Amino acid sequence: MAITARYILVCDDVRREDNGKIIIIGLYLPDMAVPQIPFILPTLTFFCNLESDRPGNYSMQVKLRHEDSGRDIAQAVAMLPVVDPTQPVIVPIKFGNAQINSAGLYSFSLEIQNQAPIVVTFNVQLVMPRAGQQGGPPMGTR
Repeated sequence: MAITARYILVCDDVRREDNGKIIIIGLYLPDMAVPQIPFILPTLTFFCNLESDRPGNYSMQVKLRHEDSGRDIAQAVAMLPVVDPTQPVIVPIKFGNAQINSAGLYSFSLEIQNQAPIVVTFNVQLVMPRAGQQGGPPMGTR
């Protein structure tokens, strides 16, 4: 059995329209800029586009970790159903109220039974809003 990642996007949220199209909200490219630490993300979503070589129900464990401290922020266990291996397996994994306590390197790992973990890393950077600017940092600020 081999389940591989075609890609994993880090974003605020993912929604499906009535016509089946997927809306990706708040895509992080590639890092996350926050206006303060600690910072609570109401929703942090990992949009996983996977492929499999066979159908089945596979156990999976997901984990969000601050790599610099080794501290796990969130984790979950679920089943991954693969109905048709000729089609992509789309899995949005959402963490509610993820608290970011430190800037630095973070990882998202997806462990599917009997396989090496699929890991995506991203940096969280503290970026203060400019004087007179509302909300978070401007797009492209690093």
